[in-house]
Amino acid sequence: MRPPPILLLQFLNLLAGGGTYLMICSGQGAWSNAKWTAATVAGVMVATNLCYGGVVAQGGRLADTWGRARTALLGAAVCLGAGLLGALVAHPIAAAAAAMLGFLGTAFFFPGNAGLFSDAGTGADGQQVALHVKVSRYNLGWSSGNVVGFGTGWALSALVPGYGFAVAAGFFALIIGILWRWRSLPPQPPAAAGDRADHPALGRLILTGRVGLLLFCLLGMSVISLLTTTLTNTMSPDEARSVGTAGLTAYALGYVSMFAVLGAWSGWVMRPWRLTLLMLALPVAAAGLLWVGRGGHPSIANVMPCTFLLGLAYGAAYTASLYYSMRLPHGAARAASLHETFLGIGSMIGPLLCAAFLWWQPGLTGLAGYLLVGAAVVLGWQLLMVPGAVARGAR
Repeated sequence: MRPPPILLLQFLNLLAGGGTYLMICSGQGAWSNAKWTAATVAGVMVATNLCYGGVVAQGGRLADTWGRARTALLGAAVCLGAGLLGALVAHPIAAAAAAMLGFLGTAFFFPGNAGLFSDAGTGADGQQVALHVKVSRYNLGWSSGNVVGFGTGWALSALVPGYGFAVAAGFFALIIGILWRWRSLPPQPPAAAGDRADHPALGRLILTGRVGLLLFCLLGMSVISLLTTTLTNTMSPDEARSVGTAGLTAYALGYVSMFAVLGAWSGWVMRPWRLTLLMLALPVAAAGLLWVGRGGHPSIANVMPCTFLLGLAYGAAYTASLYYSMRLPHGAARAASLHETFLGIGSMIGPLLCAAFLWWQPGLTGLAGYLLVGAAVVLGWQLLMVPGAVARGAR
């Protein structure tokens, strides 16, 4: 049996990304209604990301040994249970537990599906699919799903959070129904040749990409976790949820756009300076949010452009880490899961650091200041590491 078609795998990633972040949006609604503080919400998001980052490496090992599709199905089943919990128990603690279970499930789903992407060697025309195209298609799947999740959360923001959890459960039930026929498929990794061959700069590029992703996740997950909470300083909870979910939708649209560009254009492959230049959208986004915060009148119209730019920069960092990890000749699922481990560590620590920063400087101004400090660290890391990769043969 051959692996599922790449287009179908992309759709499964869309459903998983959409379901997961719809649960986060629904949880944000429950926590905002309960008037939980920024520190409390940050603590929940830390625990949620620990469920992901602490387990995802095991998900990769399981996918390489037990089976890609089986591991993805296991993850989807856990996420289905999470959605049902949030839908049936109307309590903010139940919403927090559902968010944690949802991230735990995706710690198995995404490495399994990444392995299936790696094994799916040919396109509809029978030609070998370039690795950067596979990575783009994988990323476009989950990131488009995030747009769906944030957008659906925005559309359902006037309803009780349980509706969002119910829709998310439906997404994961559909994943199980579609993927079930491939449950016994063994790993079928492609030959270690061409763009799957080793390269002298690969080790340094992997380290540069993974640490860069961790640093970006310190910032991105802070925005996902605390944007709505910071907005409640200047507007009602309902208004804050509307503007916050709109901003997060734009954030997701930003990295979807970057993934599409990097899939159509191969000029960045083994050229790390070009990806670094794309990351300059980060300080511009932070400066824009600082301007909005100081003005005291955040709105959908002035928050969305800033978060879109933030998403563009994140898309470049994410692609660098995943591409160079999956370029390793062997163990694609484990390599992808290690990439996700760095993502999970950054996502776990980021909300805590941001909550501490907000204690010193509350509101959207504090969030923007946190992003500006982070931008300096992110770009400093790139300037430190990229010259060494160039010296080893990257361009």
